[in-house]
Amino acid sequence: MKTCSLSEAKSSLGRLADAALQGHPTVISRGGKLLILRAYEPPDPEEFDALIDDGIQGEHVPLTDSVWEGVRQRGRKLARRSGAKGK
Repeated sequence: MKTCSLSEAKSSLGRLADAALQGHPTVISRGGKLLILRAYEPPDPEEFDALIDDGIQGEHVPLTDSVWEGVRQRGRKLARRSGAKGK
């Protein structure tokens, strides 16, 4: 992963953006903190809506601890796919 300062990034933002879109992110440092310039593809709203509809129309099961854990795991998986950060 490439690294550069903010001043370096400003002068080559177009090139860095093109690289990020091709899967090569850049870490940018500013004031001792780090930022990452990388491509982001938001989740498909229709896919999300379909999941909600399936849940509403589907058979309901008791919300046991194991069911909640499955929900959390799926949420984490979708968050990783979309580039979101979670705990």
